Amino acid sequence: MRDEIVHRGAIHAVRKLALSIGPYARYYLLKRHARELVAEDINERIQAAGARANWRGMQLATIDDDAIEFARLEWVRYYGEGTHSGFPHSWETLLKKHRARPSFFDLAVWQIVDGRRVLQALALGKPSNAKTHLSLNWVERSFAPTYLRGALVPILACAEEYAKLLGSYRVVIKDPVDPGKYQRYGYAPFRIKGAKGNYLSKEL
Repeated sequence: MRDEIVHRGAIHAVRKLALSIGPYARYYLLKRHARELVAEDINERIQAAGARANWRGMQLATIDDDAIEFARLEWVRYYGEGTHSGFPHSWETLLKKHRARPSFFDLAVWQIVDGRRVLQALALGKPSNAKTHLSLNWVERSFAPTYLRGALVPILACAEEYAKLLGSYRVVIKDPVDPGKYQRYGYAPFRIKGAKGNYLSKEL
């Protein structure tokens, strides 16, 4: 109960600060706070479970030029019929489209592997106009031999925390490649009136 009260107090403080700055800086602050909450939670869980090796060196960040370049040059080396062939649009193009809305959601999951910073996953989304829900539109992970098992966990957790900070009621997954993976984390089939595509959602 006490942790929940502290968490609500932190959300209120961050929201109050965010209102005093410009829109892009405001939403960047909210996304950063969501990443910090998730990183702290994951650290606590892995220490309790003794599974630190898999998550060691993980970093949650915004999608920047380094992430775009890594995906463009490194990820494609592991594309294939048995893995993944990429999306119709590059991550650079997808990021530009999402940036048009200051409240867009973005996440880059990095990890230090054998002394090298490796990009493990990327995610992009945006809230509805009324911010009733946050849609996660694009998610991709690395298919390299050193890929991070469970990379979907921090992605969904960050999206959910950010959605809460926005005051949204749910997170929606658009056209999931493997619905079963999301259903393990409480997502269920969902319909958006007038929208095309397949959706899963989780109430917050």
